[in-house]
Amino acid sequence: MSGPQQVAPMKTVLSHVLVPIVMGLVMAAAYLGGFHKPAPHNIPLAVVGTTQQAQPIADALQRAVGDAATVRVLPNAAEATREIRQLDLSGAYVPGAHQAVVLTGAAASDSTKTVVTQVFSPVAIKQGVPMSVKDVAPVSSDDPIGQNGFFFLVALTVGAYATSIAIGAAAATRRFRDRVGLAAGAAVVLSTAELAVAHFGYDMFGGHLPAVWGLSILYTAAVMFIGVGLHPLVGRFSTLLYSAVFVALNFTTSGGVFAPVLQPAFFGWLHHFWIGAGFVEALRRIFYFPAVGLGGPMAILVGWFVLGIACLSLGHTVERRRARRTPVSAYADRPAGRLDAATEEELEEDVAV
Repeated sequence: MSGPQQVAPMKTVLSHVLVPIVMGLVMAAAYLGGFHKPAPHNIPLAVVGTTQQAQPIADALQRAVGDAATVRVLPNAAEATREIRQLDLSGAYVPGAHQAVVLTGAAASDSTKTVVTQVFSPVAIKQGVPMSVKDVAPVSSDDPIGQNGFFFLVALTVGAYATSIAIGAAAATRRFRDRVGLAAGAAVVLSTAELAVAHFGYDMFGGHLPAVWGLSILYTAAVMFIGVGLHPLVGRFSTLLYSAVFVALNFTTSGGVFAPVLQPAFFGWLHHFWIGAGFVEALRRIFYFPAVGLGGPMAILVGWFVLGIACLSLGHTVERRRARRTPVSAYADRPAGRLDAATEEELEEDVAV
């Protein structure tokens, strides 16, 4: 008959409670900071027409909106359309004697399209003409708000970082190369399975499956390599760190909900190099803007993949040094294939979030 269960010290309990509290504060700071009050910052806009006709309108609009937009003049609607499709322009105003037309591209950002329409609406009212909106880069019928790539990012991310924590904790007593192999294999399995759900379950990504599959493997492998590599260093704080890096900062800076020009400067700055932004922008260009090229987004993803490999090297080095300092393994008396209570507790805490 076993004796009475030992009561955990209150210090231990509080140290465990503190982690999810801090994680909640990080999430609140990131999500409220990035999403609660979208406002335009230097949105690139244009007024179409001859300099004599369009420049006064552009100057008046620039004075009215201040640094919310950067307004310039373009000679014709064809040039404005080309720049919108090249992601160099968010919208253009084409004045007319009987009707004004606003050119936008919802595929770049549906929320930005709404803001652009709101910015140009007072101009048409002042001119006393009705205003219509022409979408020159529309979304597809199976992606009505242009956020399928972002939703897929969310699913991949949660699965990837949670899997990396599970591998780091549950396989802690196995060779490090075993964990690397598990992470690589899990990246392929997770990407394939979630893409199958998206495509066959919800008719997403038709015509682009090979490209989406390849990007998904690259993305999930980077997340898992970083997670498995850093786990020996951060231990039970893995969930706090990874949720901050791959959820709080990742989702808010990806450009999936709001374009960077509608967010505070900090989030717009992170968009230039954060991993989720690379994934979402790569998918957006594949789906809607193939002429723009994938150089920038791919550089971001490859850079994070290389960072993942560096984290694996760091984690391996740390474990080897610990092994040299501890000649008798702390796991020597542990039954093969079993975890001790502390490691089981850590795994349950990490994967629960």
